[in-house]
Amino acid sequence: MTELLDDMELALTDLIQSGFSTGGPATAQRLGALSHRCEDCGLHTGGALLSELERVLTARSHTVQKNDLPPAAALCRTARYIQLCREKLQEEQIKQRWQPLTDKEEF
Repeated sequence: MTELLDDMELALTDLIQSGFSTGGPATAQRLGALSHRCEDCGLHTGGALLSELERVLTARSHTVQKNDLPPAAALCRTARYIQLCREKLQEEQIKQRWQPLTDKEEF
């Protein structure tokens, strides 16, 4: 799960660094592949967000008047989702580490 979140974050970072104008078909394909990986792992919201970002970037490449708001909004929603997933994962890891200790204690 951590590896998938890292890959998602790296894809968003690459998109931010390269810009929406240079994020062409290769970037859209990468986001589509990550979307399918998310779906396979049960991260349906993440899959939908990446799919939306892929769709927005693809549509943007076919227009003359470029509008950066839709891809920026999709990117921000996806980044926030990744952050929330990392927090939830961290909470579960902490809970698992504490669980064996509370099971062994006798009151």
